[in-house]
Amino acid sequence: MRAVPTSARPVGGICRWFVAGFRFLCVYDSYGLIACLLALVALAPVDASAAKQKSPRKEPVRGKTTSVTVPIQKLTNNQARSALLRNPTVPAIDLAEKRRQTVYRVRSGETLTGILTRHGVPQADRLLWARTMKRNFGSEKLPAGRDLSLYFSKPMLAGRGQTHTGQLKALEVDQSDAFTLTMERGIRGILVQKREKPFDVEVKTISGSVTSSLFEDGRKAGLHPALLSQLTDIFTWDIDLEKEIHPGDSYKILYEQRSRKGQEAKPSLRILAAELLSAGQKFTAIYFEKQKGHGNYFNSEGRSLARSFLRFPLEFTNITSLFTESRFHPILKTNLPHTGVDFAAQRGTPVRAVGDGIIADAGWNGGYGKAIDLKHDATYMSRYAHLGSFADGIHNGIAVTKGQIIGYVGSTGRSTGPHLHFEFYKDQQSINPLSVDVPAEESIEPALQRIFENQKRTFLVELSSTPQS
Repeated sequence: MRAVPTSARPVGGICRWFVAGFRFLCVYDSYGLIACLLALVALAPVDASAAKQKSPRKEPVRGKTTSVTVPIQKLTNNQARSALLRNPTVPAIDLAEKRRQTVYRVRSGETLTGILTRHGVPQADRLLWARTMKRNFGSEKLPAGRDLSLYFSKPMLAGRGQTHTGQLKALEVDQSDAFTLTMERGIRGILVQKREKPFDVEVKTISGSVTSSLFEDGRKAGLHPALLSQLTDIFTWDIDLEKEIHPGDSYKILYEQRSRKGQEAKPSLRILAAELLSAGQKFTAIYFEKQKGHGNYFNSEGRSLARSFLRFPLEFTNITSLFTESRFHPILKTNLPHTGVDFAAQRGTPVRAVGDGIIADAGWNGGYGKAIDLKHDATYMSRYAHLGSFADGIHNGIAVTKGQIIGYVGSTGRSTGPHLHFEFYKDQQSINPLSVDVPAEESIEPALQRIFENQKRTFLVELSSTPQS
């Protein structure tokens, strides 16, 4: 018998038996052939049915996931709406929301509640805005003569031709020359901000030669008094600008002028760099900020020109009486020690703290009249006498900073006219304020040296390009 290839063999035991039987009967018995055919016909449906019912099931491969295809279903309007409610989306904020602005000039004694009542703001909203202002600023009273801007949402139609006033969304108060107060309604309540008004900044230069005195010639050349005062403070420990500057000396100043819109007549001035040439010696000052907003003046080598104390408590100094062990007192008509320095000044001239410290005493002090004792540390104390008045907020125990205005020149106590009597104490002993030796405050750290050098180079180039007038 010839072998049948494996790939051609019928699958299943029943088929193999019938094929073998068929071949046998074909050889030996024709009747057997007929019987075999009838048996195959009879059994074929049963075998097909069994095969259909017992078809082997494919097992998923372990470690793999089987994906099931789900028919795509169309959502009805109600189903779609339910899906959106189950997964709400936050609407985007309309940054282009149009608002109606109303500007109101505040009158003396007016409060925020009263002004909002005038503009038809509902009581609940008035209470909310007023309570927020009180919580942040202690009072809802507004500065008289300043503008208050109210921002309302656009009015909405309410039917029958009527409209509802829009909701108050924000307000802005022109609080002072320097600051604006804004309050804006947000998702979490009312946001309060105090914003500094922007400046217009110009950098300018000025130069000149001395023919009589720096102060007189500077004023004639248009040098602003504030710049003269700063120049005096910058170089005060290196050179006396009143006594050591002579005809033929010269100066160059690079300065920054900052002004706000509508306040151009009151600019803020700050020297960025300065050069003084006196008797062949050059004095240089460079303004440099180690921290933003906190700067100081340094010489070309990076040594600080500042000291822990100002040399003078007044911007412009005209000394009328020096520190001495014996001086004829103009009122008592006898010789007495004069343990301080007298500065002639007009009544009302601002008096500055010469250093950081705590007000130890501010009040009447016998022959000193209205006076302030300022304790700087465990070693130093300064006294300011014959004051006409104290600056706002000055009282015992308050901390003040170097250069802060603490009072104003007057003629209280034993005084023949307006002037400031200034005393300086070291270890509770009075010393001459004009001869005290105070070390320099600081120098440029190595990490900042390159930045300082770049800034110095820029400033000095500007000064060198300034024509000498």
